[in-house]
Amino acid sequence: MHIALYAGQNAQRNELILLSIPLITALAHRVTLITPQDEAEPAHEALGQLPLIPDLTVHIQAHGNTFATAIETTLQRELPDLLLIPAFTTPAALLGWRERRHELNVLSSLPIPFLRVQGKVKPIRQIIVASTGGEQALHSVPLIGQLARAYHATVTVLHVSSQDLVYFEGFAASPLSGEDVLNLDQMTGTTLHQLVAGLQAQGVTARLHILNGLVEETVLAKCQHYDLLVIGSHQPTPIGRPADQCWLRVIQRLSFQDVTRDLLERSPVPVLVTGKSATQ
Repeated sequence: MHIALYAGQNAQRNELILLSIPLITALAHRVTLITPQDEAEPAHEALGQLPLIPDLTVHIQAHGNTFATAIETTLQRELPDLLLIPAFTTPAALLGWRERRHELNVLSSLPIPFLRVQGKVKPIRQIIVASTGGEQALHSVPLIGQLARAYHATVTVLHVSSQDLVYFEGFAASPLSGEDVLNLDQMTGTTLHQLVAGLQAQGVTARLHILNGLVEETVLAKCQHYDLLVIGSHQPTPIGRPADQCWLRVIQRLSFQDVTRDLLERSPVPVLVTGKSATQ
């Protein structure tokens, strides 16, 4: 695996390097350190903190004078399999909404999966994967499996059924159980079970957890008890499927598309975005 790491000055530099070491040790054959040109010294310091592994190729890409220019220029020259970056801005930053917007716009254009180090950072032992049950989630199984094995972590696949979908006659007083939700939308259930089975086939301890509620708030509440949140980009429902088999999935995916950016910004723990971009 080719892993890229932002190594310029940032408040979470040490945490980022510590999280990268298990991945580099277990998975990497090549590492790229990304930095603005005037922050080459921190990059060389980071180089000295990385593990010494035979046949591991490590090099530094220094471009421009901002994190955005450094990252964008590097990705024009090479495409790593995974990018590790810090949270350059946070919601708590006073008068920082323009900077946060700029950062999230940069993230939304990234063509590769990325892990954003933010919030409470600790050794990754429990991973939570927020999934809408779309088939594109199955494409993320190899990457999630690789990371789970590198960190020796367990995985919980969380599917949140929006509250708007449970107010059917006869169910108003009693929320749908997990099995009820999957029975209502069998294609979603099949995909979620395939996702769990795919992770288990890679030697990862994985389980499925289904909840009813507001998608964003439910995910944020649950991920506080985990070490890494995994989310994916929105993808449209494939054309040609009968409406009576996929209308629930359409609503759920539209809801998830609306909250993906907020999950990335508000998560209290590091976030891995597995899709093509953060907000597509």
